[in-house]
Amino acid sequence: MSSRGNRLSATGLKNGFTEVRKLAGLDDGKPLRPHDLRHRFAVTRLSLWHQQRANVQALLPLLAAYLGHASYSDTAYYLTGSVDLLAMAAERAFLDGGAA
Repeated sequence: MSSRGNRLSATGLKNGFTEVRKLAGLDDGKPLRPHDLRHRFAVTRLSLWHQQRANVQALLPLLAAYLGHASYSDTAYYLTGSVDLLAMAAERAFLDGGAA
């Protein structure tokens, strides 16, 4: 939010995020974008669910709601599989006889 309590403009968000990135020491190499954090959150949450042997399919609507998406197809954008996530899902499918 802006100092006036309003929604930030695109420029205000960009400038604020750049400042926070620098303060956090996250400005080395490729610039980090807000959507990069959303993607990392989504992949980390999926990884944790797999590690906890949770019913990931049943929990996907919760992830979509948390990310503010009306439909799962909007959430799928953030769920590009990482090597680790795909390995966990494959191992789980093998161990559970195909019920990932």
